[in-house]
Amino acid sequence: NIFRRARLCHRHKLCLRALKEVRPHQDASASEVVSSNGSLEFQQADISNQWLREGGKEAKYLLRQAAKREPEQQDILDILPKFDSREQSKPADVLVVGCGPAGLALAAELSERNLDVVLVGMDSKFTNNYGVWVDEFKALGLEETLDNVWQEAICYFGLGKEHEVRIGRAYGRVDRAKLRAKLLERCSRAGVRFLAGEVTDIDAEMGAEAGAVACRGGSAAEGRLIVLASGAVAGKFLEFEEDAPTVAAQTAYGIQARVKHYDGNFDLGSMLFMDYRRHHTGLYDGMALEARPGTHPHGSDGLWGTDGETPSFLYAMPLADGSVFLEETALVARPPLPFSVLKRRLERRLRALGIEVEEVMDEEWSYIPVGGPLPTREQPVAAFGAAANMIHPATGYSVARSLKEAPAFADGIAKALARGGASVGDVSSAAWDALWPMERQRQVSFQVFGMELLVQLGPQAMNEFFMTFFGLPAYFWNGFLASSLSSAELLAFALLFFVRTSNGIRLQLMGHLLTSPSAKYMLRKYTRELSESAAGPRSGAAVEPRR
Repeated sequence: NIFRRARLCHRHKLCLRALKEVRPHQDASASEVVSSNGSLEFQQADISNQWLREGGKEAKYLLRQAAKREPEQQDILDILPKFDSREQSKPADVLVVGCGPAGLALAAELSERNLDVVLVGMDSKFTNNYGVWVDEFKALGLEETLDNVWQEAICYFGLGKEHEVRIGRAYGRVDRAKLRAKLLERCSRAGVRFLAGEVTDIDAEMGAEAGAVACRGGSAAEGRLIVLASGAVAGKFLEFEEDAPTVAAQTAYGIQARVKHYDGNFDLGSMLFMDYRRHHTGLYDGMALEARPGTHPHGSDGLWGTDGETPSFLYAMPLADGSVFLEETALVARPPLPFSVLKRRLERRLRALGIEVEEVMDEEWSYIPVGGPLPTREQPVAAFGAAANMIHPATGYSVARSLKEAPAFADGIAKALARGGASVGDVSSAAWDALWPMERQRQVSFQVFGMELLVQLGPQAMNEFFMTFFGLPAYFWNGFLASSLSSAELLAFALLFFVRTSNGIRLQLMGHLLTSPSAKYMLRKYTRELSESAAGPRSGAAVEPRR
């Protein structure tokens, strides 16, 4: 199950072949396996997870999103020098595969530590809208890359003024062209070279001195460490832990448009962060704001009979050019809520609000795999960003976190490479230890537990959940969103949430804790160090690849 020469592509082909035989299911069992020629076995959960990471049934829309033209963004070879393998006399220190925010930030950080770094991948542009908390981007020195800033973010978790929540935290939209240009400028100043091409094979063994990547068309490069930072699709080149909850996804369909009557519904000076009011069905055109608690044409303020429905919310940014970015988002679901459903809900919601779309300037399909297993330590490649499952399981945020953690991760890699005689396995294991120490694994197991609860909640329960969440002291909910709470603080957060929430949510939480595999997963992470201490210290010997 661990890579050897040419096994990586072989495994990927096998997975694709197996997908024709196995229908991925949200309750895929880790004990069910698929065999090929009796030589290799892959768990059904592995196949289903990677299928979902790559978009599942919605994959065609991800290709359409990635293929958008971005004329304001320069080609990478106009900024970085070209890498030529024929001139490579010795392996580079690090090959960073992937040209998104995580890959560019890491390549710059590594090269600024006097390491020889080659950036490898397709010359992809940034095509998605990135929304971030202003204080987080300001701390990163990236405030200048924000093209719109709102001092207030507003949420609605039901009908009536009592269900309006003002977060009181500034929110911004990233100018993706500026962010990409800034990251590439750092790479250029630090001396990063670029090899353009789609990586099709990786040759890496734990005991070797260096590994290599091969690209479609025949180009290749060697490096002492290979770091995959090309998004969730890189999962086909990675080994993941067993006995973890399966992958879910956040999906969103959005438009940037010129519209009429937005200001009759929402504050133009604020960002609409979450509007969970069920305006997408059961209301006549233009009648959404006429609905009052107890007067909705459907029972329970429009929520009667919706327990089995996957909730979604409106996310909206009124932009400086007079247009509005409007997006219907399913926070987390398994199976993912299709883009076709989200588009229909958005269109129906806007009609109910009386918002008239005059011109659609852009469409967006956002698909973020969340949760699922973490990569294992004992493998001869490392990963970063979404490829390393650094996406917040319960929110879908990843860009700010990747940019924030790139310096510490680069430090860990630089220290490992500085040790004389370090093998590929030594360096990759040190990289994984720097990225996923046990404390961080405990934190993410708690977040996965929370994510799995959200998967189960219907519209009414989702509203109750978030009314409690944003009613907590800002230190807790800010820290949860930013992944800055310690594992002990997360337990305090959970206890306070339990005390303050409704009886219905308490019952669901108790049932979730007693029956969900994510609860067992969290318990194992929280008690792992205790069990390892009882079993004795981990051997310092190098771990050989599993055959």
